[in-house]
Amino acid sequence: MTVTMTEPRCRADSLELGALDGSVPSARLHTRAVLREWGLDLLLDDSESVTAELVANAIQATRDAGLGTGVRLTLTSDGAGVRVIVWDAVALPPVSTNPDADCEHGRGLLIVQALAAEVDCLPIPAARGGGKLVRAYLAMPSTSIRSA
Repeated sequence: MTVTMTEPRCRADSLELGALDGSVPSARLHTRAVLREWGLDLLLDDSESVTAELVANAIQATRDAGLGTGVRLTLTSDGAGVRVIVWDAVALPPVSTNPDADCEHGRGLLIVQALAAEVDCLPIPAARGGGKLVRAYLAMPSTSIRSA
């Protein structure tokens, strides 16, 4: 008997990371490997960039709060795109800044907002572990050509 799936297969993958400098390149590499496995090669570069920015922000928030916790990267896909989700134990949402040309930091959320179709931040109640989830959804590029 052959079963034909009419709905795209939902996929999910998670990675626990320490609040360490080496976690950002590890998260990027993990994202690239998972998206390749899922056949989402068209989203590799943008997803890597979004992952790097969100993980870096989570690590910095964790360090600034003096917490000894790590961060968690979760990737989900329905085949039409990928959602990059990063958890950290700090309840405060990330703050988007307007850095001047000489600043070396402060552009991360601007990059995420430019690359993602949707970005949000969800607080997690203390009863469920606390902290927050920062989520960014990247859609597969449209291959259709619109008539003018």
